[in-house]
Amino acid sequence: MRKCLLGVLFVCSLASAYAQVPSPDTLGSVIILKVTPLALFDLDNTVQAGIEVPLWNPAWTVQQEVGYGHSAFNLWHVERDEHPHRETWRSRSQIRYYFHKRNQQSAYIAGEYLFKKNSEEQFESVGYDCTGGRFNQQCAYFKNQDTHLGRFVNAFHIKWGGQIVMGERWLMDIYLGLGIRALNVRYLGLPRNTRSDDQVDFFSIRTDIPGRYRPTGSLSMGFHFGYRL
Repeated sequence: MRKCLLGVLFVCSLASAYAQVPSPDTLGSVIILKVTPLALFDLDNTVQAGIEVPLWNPAWTVQQEVGYGHSAFNLWHVERDEHPHRETWRSRSQIRYYFHKRNQQSAYIAGEYLFKKNSEEQFESVGYDCTGGRFNQQCAYFKNQDTHLGRFVNAFHIKWGGQIVMGERWLMDIYLGLGIRALNVRYLGLPRNTRSDDQVDFFSIRTDIPGRYRPTGSLSMGFHFGYRL
């Protein structure tokens, strides 16, 4: 009788342990908090965090990231020197699909929209009623004043990635993405036909010259650290 009771308890304990193991066929409806450490090393540095939430079909999830940065804690001294008062806001909205549905420990494909804004206030000489092309622009007059320059980036990426379990609740999310991005630079609160007296730039990737720039290719790669709730 004693052996029978021990056997029943052993079977019950196995059943209980098995019930606590997530099924390999499902993701399990779990919410994951994430941080993106490499965003601190970006030229437009941000402290960035996000959350991943499963949808009604757990193979699909949505992920939202937000980040804020200031040149005061930029790791690149050139950026600190050239843009001492620049702020950066970054948002990434993503929908992803997991292929193998193994408790979010599988490969996935995702579509992502990125919005980034650089904001910088400074005192400079601004030209008004400017005409002409980019390299032969002429202005009617210049005025020394406070300015608020905004750089706006809109981008779309297709991403491939996978999540690797690092512990009971911790994981690493590694990804690679390709897409396009467009840049719009303008003074906030000033007419559009204005320019700074010291704006000389031959590249549109990091330019501060006001204007709408045509889309270019975009590469996004990195990793997140995640914590399962």
